[in-house]
Amino acid sequence: MQRNGCYLRVGVIGINYKTADLAFREEFARVSQKISGERALFFKHPTVHLSTCNRTEIYFSAEDLAEAHSDLLSFLRLHLNEPFEHRLYAYFGIDCFCHLSRVASGLDSAILAETEIQAQVKLAYGQASDIASLPSCIHYIFQKSLRVAKHTRNSFSLEKGASTLFGTLWQKAQNYFDDVYPNNFSSCLGIQKAKILLVGYSEINRGFGAFLFHRGIRGFFLATRRPSEACMEGAVIKGRDLLESWADFDLIVCAAKSEEHLIRGRGAGHHLIFDLSVPRIVDPQIQGAMLWNIEQIDLLIERNRRLAKEGLDHGEACVQQYVHRLAKIYRAKNERAKLLQALSC
Repeated sequence: MQRNGCYLRVGVIGINYKTADLAFREEFARVSQKISGERALFFKHPTVHLSTCNRTEIYFSAEDLAEAHSDLLSFLRLHLNEPFEHRLYAYFGIDCFCHLSRVASGLDSAILAETEIQAQVKLAYGQASDIASLPSCIHYIFQKSLRVAKHTRNSFSLEKGASTLFGTLWQKAQNYFDDVYPNNFSSCLGIQKAKILLVGYSEINRGFGAFLFHRGIRGFFLATRRPSEACMEGAVIKGRDLLESWADFDLIVCAAKSEEHLIRGRGAGHHLIFDLSVPRIVDPQIQGAMLWNIEQIDLLIERNRRLAKEGLDHGEACVQQYVHRLAKIYRAKNERAKLLQALSC
């Protein structure tokens, strides 16, 4: 048991783009929200909830990890209407630590070495820490995983040859507008001439807004639930009522949270829409627009992972090395603490 890292009393269950289709990931994300945020205080085990467009994971801690794992499965069975166990993955102890480090490093992402996931891991940990009293082992694996991720990115050129999310959206949009407006859009100015709308003041859209700004694009629009709290260089910031006029825009990038579809109806035929939200906020039956959801984008860029295989292999080795070294440090600290406690009795 000690070889498997049982001194790290942490575990994780989750699904991602490899284990479940988009429809089930949406349902799983909705259900897992029931024990996230302040609602996590009513669950018997301390948890950290990580939900992104490609994964939903619940990290937990308990003296008896098998019991906590069983409690989580029981909770999920109460709220999910179809069999799901075969779609889940689970890791415990040092394997959980290693998995989180791979996630934070971008090694387990659909888009190799994506930078957004590191901020999402940090945010999920910070939100859980603000609400609940987390045990030291959860603090340790999240803090050290972020450190491992930083070292891995700095040590190896993981991004070289890999397709980033923003780069993929940019290239797809340019190709699309070249085809739709061959006489009005040049290959270098297609996306610059498009009227752009970002839906949701999320980490992804903040990053994509910066991506657009650094490429000289100004005057794109951001629709968010709380416009007074948003700040995005180069953007015209409006409330969600702007979505009633979504058909006025050429390119729409959605990365927001909503219990209902925010964009629906019929467009004019020239719109390109990327729905990166899970659950989806664009009606899949929308007409008069070219719609790409996150699952389709994942498939589009999956082949690019092979271009960065050498960096991936080095990154995997780096994560394994650092996690095992840090796990030994944590174990030694715990053993010293137990020894001092015994001597003081």
